[in-house]
Amino acid sequence: MNFEDIKKKVGAEFPEDVTFSEKHGCRFLDTKPYVFKKVLSFLKDECDFEYLVDVVAAHWPKRKEKFDVIYNVFSITNKIRVFVRLKIEADSLETVTDLWKSALFLEREQYDLVGVRFEGHPDLRRILMPEYFEGNPLKKDYPLKGRKWFNETDEQQLGISFSK
Repeated sequence: MNFEDIKKKVGAEFPEDVTFSEKHGCRFLDTKPYVFKKVLSFLKDECDFEYLVDVVAAHWPKRKEKFDVIYNVFSITNKIRVFVRLKIEADSLETVTDLWKSALFLEREQYDLVGVRFEGHPDLRRILMPEYFEGNPLKKDYPLKGRKWFNETDEQQLGISFSK
């Protein structure tokens, strides 16, 4: 199965909800938020995309759809990669942990760094930043000046003194 076969198969199943493009050697499948999980499930079950490689989110504060969420899926059987891209207005999206177990880590990472909430995720909490860290460092409206990197607690009991 190649990208043309995938376009025909997915296009026939979701004619109004999916568009296809290729840019810089990458194959993109753009879809709507209300149908994205059905599209991903179809790719997994009908097109043999058994591996969720990555989930990436980008923040666009000046745009109506404030977030892009991109799912990098790979078919080991067919040796083809597709990026499933969707734009969302709110910072909330349904989890895909029921489709791929690798989403357990990947969605937590985007929640922690960009602030996208994955509804239904079984363990949605910070994974890279400490619990006391305020905000999401990869959001474009995260302040560049006056950032508070650490709290004033010597958590590791190293004898650190904090001064202003």
